[in-house]
Amino acid sequence: MAISDNIQTKSDEVLAEIEAHLANPNAPSPKTTELHDKCLKAILGGGQSQGWIDYMGLFATSPAELARLMPDGTAKDEVRAYLVANGKCMMGTTVSLLDNVTTNLD
Repeated sequence: MAISDNIQTKSDEVLAEIEAHLANPNAPSPKTTELHDKCLKAILGGGQSQGWIDYMGLFATSPAELARLMPDGTAKDEVRAYLVANGKCMMGTTVSLLDNVTTNLD
């Protein structure tokens, strides 16, 4: 599966959970909470941190995919940064992890 497919799957899961939470504010939001918590650790820790690895691991199904999600000094680092930044968008904001990412990391 392409990384963009993995990202879309995670985005769909989070969106479904948010919709359920909006319909029932007492419903738990474990996927949304996990995404948000890991995203924040990735942002604060930077591209070589365990927080970054853990966050990007949400979108990788193999070590090779995870390696493509790690900063490497290329123009794709901007795309990786968008993927991390998009994780901060939660209820009430944009909920598309693929914004400005598309298939650039496949």
